[in-house]
Amino acid sequence: MLRVDLSGGSCREEPLDGSAARAFLGSKGYAARLLFRELAPGTDPLSPRNKVVIMTGPLTGTAGGPMPNRFSVCTRSPLTGTWVDSHCGGHFGPELKFAGWDGIVIEGRAERPVHLRIRDLEAGLVPATDLWGGGTFDTMRKIQGEEPAGRRRPRVLSMGPAGENLSRIAAVIADARAAGRGGTGAVLGSKNLKAISVAGTGKVPLADGQLFSALATEAREKLSGSQGLRDRTLEGTAANVRPVNASGGLPTRNFQSGRFEGFEDIAGDALARHLWNGSQNLRPCWGCVAPCAHFAALRYRGGGASPVGRGEMVVDDGPEYETVVLVGSNLGISDREAIAHADYLLDDWGLDTISFGNTLGFLIECFERGLMDERETGGVRLRWGDVALLHRAIGLAARREGPLGALLADGVRAASARIGKGSGGFAMHVKGLELPAYDPRQSPGQALAYAVSDRGACHLRPFMYGNEHFGRSPRLDPLAQEGRAREVKSGQERSALADALGVCKFYAYGLSLTRDMVPILNAATGLDYSPEEFLRVGERINNLTRMFNAREGFSAVDDALPPRCSEPLPEGRRAGVKLELSGMLAEYYRECGWDKDGVPTDAKLEELGLGFAARR
Repeated sequence: MLRVDLSGGSCREEPLDGSAARAFLGSKGYAARLLFRELAPGTDPLSPRNKVVIMTGPLTGTAGGPMPNRFSVCTRSPLTGTWVDSHCGGHFGPELKFAGWDGIVIEGRAERPVHLRIRDLEAGLVPATDLWGGGTFDTMRKIQGEEPAGRRRPRVLSMGPAGENLSRIAAVIADARAAGRGGTGAVLGSKNLKAISVAGTGKVPLADGQLFSALATEAREKLSGSQGLRDRTLEGTAANVRPVNASGGLPTRNFQSGRFEGFEDIAGDALARHLWNGSQNLRPCWGCVAPCAHFAALRYRGGGASPVGRGEMVVDDGPEYETVVLVGSNLGISDREAIAHADYLLDDWGLDTISFGNTLGFLIECFERGLMDERETGGVRLRWGDVALLHRAIGLAARREGPLGALLADGVRAASARIGKGSGGFAMHVKGLELPAYDPRQSPGQALAYAVSDRGACHLRPFMYGNEHFGRSPRLDPLAQEGRAREVKSGQERSALADALGVCKFYAYGLSLTRDMVPILNAATGLDYSPEEFLRVGERINNLTRMFNAREGFSAVDDALPPRCSEPLPEGRRAGVKLELSGMLAEYYRECGWDKDGVPTDAKLEELGLGFAARR
C-alpha cells in the first residue's frame, strides 16, 4: 500500500495486511475495513480528516484473467454522508498493479494543488498549479505530454473543475472512464489533489501461473460464447434501452413516465449505426474478452473545459446506457449526438452523468410546475427536450455559476431542500444518491435493492431489473414480491465479491462466482478459499459497510424510496400496481440477521468476525 499524507507532503510504503486481505479480499472490502478503523464517526467528508482509498482487487491486472480491470475509489460521501465505493474499469487499475501497488491511502490536505506521480515503486507529490482549472482530458494530455520520449505512457486519474469547486456530484475520471458516484471528485478537490498518474513496468505475480492460465483460458472461452456479451459488443450497455422501454421502466421526464416516444433514436442499435461506425469503434478495458465500450467521433460544439475549438473533432467514450437515459429520455431528448456530446462534456468537467441528468430533470419539472421561474435560474428557461440547455447547464454546474449552477452542483436532494414547495415528492434519490435509469416501480426487486444499498440508489447492488424483465422468460415474476429479500441479500453479497475481486460484473454472463472464480482466485493468490468461505466474505463486506452507515446515524428510516415511487405507473408490466416496500424490508432485515432498525446485531457481527464494529 502507498500511504500519501498531503498535509505533510510525504509518501510512504506500508505492507498489505494479510489477514485483512484474506477476510475482505481487496478493493471495496479491504478499503471498508481500513476506513472503518481509521475514520472517526462524524468526519466531515470535505475536511482534511476524511480519507480516500483507491484500491485494486487480487485479480486486477492478472494476465489472461477474466475481465480483470476494475478498481475502486472509496471514502465517506459528501453527497450522501454514507459510505461510498465507486468503481471504474479501463486501464488505471491494472497499471497501478504493474507499478507494484495494491492500493493508495490518501489523507490530509495539500496547501496548493498537487499531482501524485507514481512510476513503479517511486512515488512523489509534484506541483499542479498549472493543471488547476483544466478539464480531465486536458489534464491527462498535459501529464502524458511531460513524459520523456520512449518511456511508458502513464495512466491518469483526475478530477475536473467540478471537483475543484466541490460539487457534491463531482466524479473521478481515469483516462476516459468514470468512478462517478457519490461525489468522490469533490473529496479529491477538497484535498487539492488534482491528479494521480501511474506507469508500471512489472507484472502481477501469480502463485500458480500454469494452473491460473488453464483456468483463466477456460473462463474466457465461456465468456466468448455468451450471447449476452456478444450483444454488448455490438450495442454496448445501451442495448438495454429497448427492453427497459418495453417493460415500462425507462425514466422519462423525471420519472413521470416509463416509456419514451423517442427511444428508437437512442437505442443501442441506433448508436451503433450512427455513432460507433457500425459497432467497429471499440474501446475495450484492459484484458477484456468481450468489449462493451465504444467511442464516437464528434464535432465539438463548445461549452466544455477542453481547449479544442468549436467544430474540431473530439472523441467520446460511450455513451453508456445510464447516460443515454438520464440525459436523454429523462430530459425529453432523443438527439443521440447531443447526448454523446453531453457525455464528453460531463466527463471533461468531471460530473456524474447519472446525478447530473437526474437533478436537471427535477429542476425542469419544478420550472414546469411553476415552483420556480427565471428569477431562481438566473434568467435561464428550463424546458424538456432543450439540447442547448443541457450543454450549457453542464458548465454552470461544474463552475457553480449563477443560481442554476448552484442548484445543480450539489444534487437533487440539496436542490429540493432549497426550492421546497413540496418538490421533495418528486426528487428522485435514496439517501441523497440520485436514482439510476431503471424505474423501481416496474421491478420490486430493484426497488428493494435501491432502498437498502449501502451507497444509496444503485442498480448494481444487485441488478434485479434484468432478472424480472430481460430474456424470453425472465427468472422472476415482476408482479410478485415474495422471496425478493433473499434474492437481494444474495445478490448484494455477490456484487460485493465481484467488486472486491477487481473484476467486471459482466463476468455473470458466462461464469459462476463459486465454480469459476474461486479456483481462479486460489491459483492467483495461493490461498485455499472454499466456496463457503468465499461467499462469507461478501456477507462480511455488506455488514461492515452497513455498520459504517449505522454509526453515521443511518437506519431503517433511510431505507426508503422517493414519494413518487408510491404512485403506480400508468404503463408497462406493472401498470396500475402499487409498489409495497415495507414487507420486503422487514423480510430483508430478518434474512440478514439484523434488528428491526436495520442494524446488524452484535451476534451477527461476532459470527462474521466483525466484533470490532459492534455497538457496545
